[in-house]
Amino acid sequence: MNLRRIEAFLAVAEAGNISRASAQLEVAQSVVSRHIKALETELGYGLFERTGRGVALTPAGRLLAPRLHSALAEMQRAAIEAGELGDQPNGPVRIGVVPAAIWPLVGLLYQRVAERFPRVRLHFVEGFGNALEEPLTRGDLDLAVINRYGRLHHHGEERLCTVESLVVGPPTAFGRHTRELAFKSLADLPLVLASKPNGLRVALDQVCRRTGVQLRVAAEADSLLTMKDLVVQGGLYTVLPHQLVQEQLAQGAMSAVRLVKPSVPRTLSLATSSHHPGTLATRAVWREIRDIVANRLVHTVWR
Repeated sequence: MNLRRIEAFLAVAEAGNISRASAQLEVAQSVVSRHIKALETELGYGLFERTGRGVALTPAGRLLAPRLHSALAEMQRAAIEAGELGDQPNGPVRIGVVPAAIWPLVGLLYQRVAERFPRVRLHFVEGFGNALEEPLTRGDLDLAVINRYGRLHHHGEERLCTVESLVVGPPTAFGRHTRELAFKSLADLPLVLASKPNGLRVALDQVCRRTGVQLRVAAEADSLLTMKDLVVQGGLYTVLPHQLVQEQLAQGAMSAVRLVKPSVPRTLSLATSSHHPGTLATRAVWREIRDIVANRLVHTVWR
């Protein structure tokens, strides 16, 4: 099979739309359409059928897509490993990062890698932990910095640090001398939280079941910017770590107190994909993330 045709097929299968796939591949729509048509002719059966919103895989296409995806990923991995025979990290490393870990880890990591491993290319994907789990499992991500709650431990992960949770509200939400808020008092506040199965949301629900507290979830938001705006403009409250709101706290746009009795700390863990063995580049980036967090962040901006 022609490699370009396979790439076009997988791009359309993922996007569900030829125009979005062409933008992703940075080629004209007509080129993508020709690749798909040529592949269907070569195989002797259809791969897509038109829908009101674009295209959908046929049964044959659904069977073929994951196998070609795995085969293409293995080809790319082999090419990278061949380039590393000189013991120099080389190739792309795809990293998923939860919002709580982005600043300033992403910028520091890029600087380190650009200086020490110029042949490594970083690809960052932002998302809440549950949104990163599936691409990590599939092998679409090589590494991920994700949130864990409680004592849950996953194979292939390394604990980076633990940060406490704050109850965040409008500027005058808490008294000047208030530093803490008991978990049971969350029941009195209109909250904006991420939708299930977000890790924090699940952890809060578990505490609710143990304590008999019922939360008032006034709105759900799976975007950090939306969540913050609903606090500042909508007068809602949420639960976040300090590093996600430190700028707004310094500006007086929000106020926050520690969540206690019980607290709901989050552990930032560094996970690797079990879908394929890590390359030299992946292992090098893994070490840099560990070092930056341990020696630059946990005692300063993440404290």
